[in-house]
Amino acid sequence: MRTLAAKLRGHWNYYGVIGNQASQWEFFRQITRILFKWLNRRSQRTSYTWAGLADLLKRCAVPQPCITELNNG
Repeated sequence: MRTLAAKLRGHWNYYGVIGNQASQWEFFRQITRILFKWLNRRSQRTSYTWAGLADLLKRCAVPQPCITELNNG
């Protein structure tokens, strides 16, 4: 989870330009969907619910999308 957080921070910093927020949230939704799938493949029983995954992301301080570009206008 630490690696995921670092990679997402880098992604938000690079692509966090004004006007790109919708794309960033779609990317985040896809990442969480894939993470949910892979965490639940670890056993034959469901390991996480969506609420449990949201709690895990908060506990591990996984950053949500943000705009990092400053508006100089």
